[in-house]
Amino acid sequence: MRKTLIMSLLFVLGASSAIADIASTCSIRAGWTEERMSIGWEHGDCVAGQRQHCHEGNSDMLWSKWSGITPQDLEREGAAIDARMKAESGEMRCVGTVHDAALRGSYSFTPDPAFVKRMEAMGFDDQTPDRLQGYAMLDVTTPWVKDLKDAGVTEMTAQRLMGLRALKVDAAYVRAMTAAGYPELRAEKLTSMKAVGVTPEKVQAVRAMGYSPTQEELIQMSVFKIDAPFVERMKERGFKNLTIAQLVKIKVFKLDE
Repeated sequence: MRKTLIMSLLFVLGASSAIADIASTCSIRAGWTEERMSIGWEHGDCVAGQRQHCHEGNSDMLWSKWSGITPQDLEREGAAIDARMKAESGEMRCVGTVHDAALRGSYSFTPDPAFVKRMEAMGFDDQTPDRLQGYAMLDVTTPWVKDLKDAGVTEMTAQRLMGLRALKVDAAYVRAMTAAGYPELRAEKLTSMKAVGVTPEKVQAVRAMGYSPTQEELIQMSVFKIDAPFVERMKERGFKNLTIAQLVKIKVFKLDE
């Protein structure tokens, strides 16, 4: 579910032409856990027949990141609410009234020019309002970006930063994978590895099974959920000393069923 939300968010946060306020409508309601809210927004021509000019999206966020609103406020029919979420890249704001357990009103995101300048100084000059809004929602900060650069991560772009942050790729992950024998520094590859669950702990688990996988084999084992119980089941069926490639084929063609 989390991966779906992340990919939806990255798709919605497309490019815009200049640094300016983004005005639109918004709604905030209870999320899928007590700690989280669900926020949705629209801006542009979102009426029927003009959806090609409509920008819309939704995401789940922690209540604790917001000021001016609490879960209890959604029980106050007709209450006037000014909800704000301040991030380094700018401020998100939803101002309106509560109706049917949801806050509905006017939404805006105001970029922080100082943040833009700090990002430009680090080589990230393609900063649009929509992208900065994405940074706010994902908590992209200049200290985190600097840590990745100091760790030697390459091929980072303004767009790729969102994927890295959404999947919680940080300098500690980069260094831990290097220490485990996989010194990957390309931003896109790090995102792909983290997206399918490749971690230093998984490396240890795979080696404990007697394998010394390549980076691609690690990714395949994560994608097809090849773990110790699966390998043991294959051994019980008489398939011993299988290679990783053979294990993957068994999973791909569902020969274990």
